[in-house]
Amino acid sequence: MSNVISDIRLDGEGPVYDQIKRAISGLIRSGHWKPGHRLPAESELSDALSIARMTVNRALKELTEDGLLVRKRRAGTFVAQPDAPAAILQIVDMATAIPARGETYGYRLEINETIPAPDAIAKRMRLPFGTRLQHVECLHTADGKIVEYEQRWINLNLLPEAARADFSEVGPGSWLLRAAPWTEAEHTVSAVNATPDQARRLGTAPGDALLVLERRTFQGEDVVTYARLIHPGNRHSMTERFGPGA
Repeated sequence: MSNVISDIRLDGEGPVYDQIKRAISGLIRSGHWKPGHRLPAESELSDALSIARMTVNRALKELTEDGLLVRKRRAGTFVAQPDAPAAILQIVDMATAIPARGETYGYRLEINETIPAPDAIAKRMRLPFGTRLQHVECLHTADGKIVEYEQRWINLNLLPEAARADFSEVGPGSWLLRAAPWTEAEHTVSAVNATPDQARRLGTAPGDALLVLERRTFQGEDVVTYARLIHPGNRHSMTERFGPGA
């Protein structure tokens, strides 16, 4: 394991746990550490790098949450194996995508406010509780039918201009595609049953099936924006075509 530890080189910039994350993610993304590669134990990393074990644990935990590592009880920590096939969900601008399929696009702003980050959102965005965020909620329609309810939180530390943006005519997704360069995106897809509030907003019945896409976009290790995109199950589908090696 000594050669593995010598691969990890901290850059001396910012919190130590972030330095560990950057070093390890760089080794993974460069292909130097392949899927299935076993990392040293936390105690070995702590001793070799002269860093508190709690700091090492935090870095590995967040890399696991990001999907770069997998931690197996009693076996250790390994570089994650990409899912196969690896279908890719594109970041779609609804204002462009809906007309492209021959339907009339509609948009309505529901909420646009600057707020302190709620605890759950701060955790998802890796920010201190109470950090100022721009919170936007809006509806997207196709031929008059609601196809997406968008809930979005924007990191004002990275995009302070979002607090002054006019989202009354242009949705935050469209605005962000033009205003915010990003290096990576992460998607989580789930199916839920509509709560009474969700049903009211989407024009469905309580208990109806909904498709929820959660998205985080990153600049390096920083989360630019977190969004929950909620779709009526009978008005939304996703198709991805891929080959055996995808």
